[in-house]
Amino acid sequence: MINKQTMNVVCVTWITLLVVFGLNGCGTSEQELHERSTSAKSKIELLVSNIEQGSRITNVRLLKEYADVVKHDSPELKNIAEALAADGTIEGPIVRGLQERLALANNRIGEAILDDAVAADLLDEFDRIKIAAEPERFGMMLTDPINVLADMSNGTLARVESMSKEATQLANQSTDLGAGSQLIGNPNYGQWRQDQYGSSFWGWYGRYAFFNAMFYRPIGYGYWAGQRPYSYYSDYGRSYYNSPSTQKRQDARVQKFKGRTRTFQSPYARTRSGGSANVRKKSKAESNLRRTASARSASARARSGSRGK
Repeated sequence: MINKQTMNVVCVTWITLLVVFGLNGCGTSEQELHERSTSAKSKIELLVSNIEQGSRITNVRLLKEYADVVKHDSPELKNIAEALAADGTIEGPIVRGLQERLALANNRIGEAILDDAVAADLLDEFDRIKIAAEPERFGMMLTDPINVLADMSNGTLARVESMSKEATQLANQSTDLGAGSQLIGNPNYGQWRQDQYGSSFWGWYGRYAFFNAMFYRPIGYGYWAGQRPYSYYSDYGRSYYNSPSTQKRQDARVQKFKGRTRTFQSPYARTRSGGSANVRKKSKAESNLRRTASARSASARARSGSRGK
């Protein structure tokens, strides 16, 4: 026989378990969110330290050396060479972008504690920031400006972690869009704008406006989507270096153009040939991690949606 006191203890225990699991069992704790945030912050700080020491990241040094060669050989390219060289500094758009994303993510922790879907997205964002802040990956992101400088050196400098421009064009059956075309589509250098007729074209930010003179006409989004060259950012890096808002804008633009014509293909529908074997090997392993994170986010959204019904 179970006495009344034992029954009371059992009831209290079950009520406690229901409360605990109801509030926290399927959700994400504030502690976990703060731990992920702290881990991402530490990764960025380590990256900054490695950049400041210079020799720790080969492509940081290489970017500066390439810029110096271009400035020496072609003084008229001094401003654009210096603008590209800034990417390899702690004041450059890549590092600043990671710091800004971390700050925005931290501001959403309170919201995430109450919503599983938001929490899953936030955990994913912290993970992507950590991956993007890895020194080796940062070095890979610098291959785009490095290779732009190589293309502007009239053959003096070789591309890094990439096939030659001619080999890339042949492999992708694409045309030469001009110097700097690897940077089109990368929000660090410009943005897609609309003219009075509703057509989208690439507009460079002020410090990169020099590239306007390198193209016969503004590059339209639809044309670029089919003819874009290989770039580390567009083919591999954007999964980690895009902020959530940037990713949404890119996805929305793709859907918009798909609605206009049946023949349109997303510029990201296939990975362009051009990256070195080293790039492809590393990216294959990373894609498995991304699939796991995406599955986790989808599961959390499903749980959140089912509780809301």
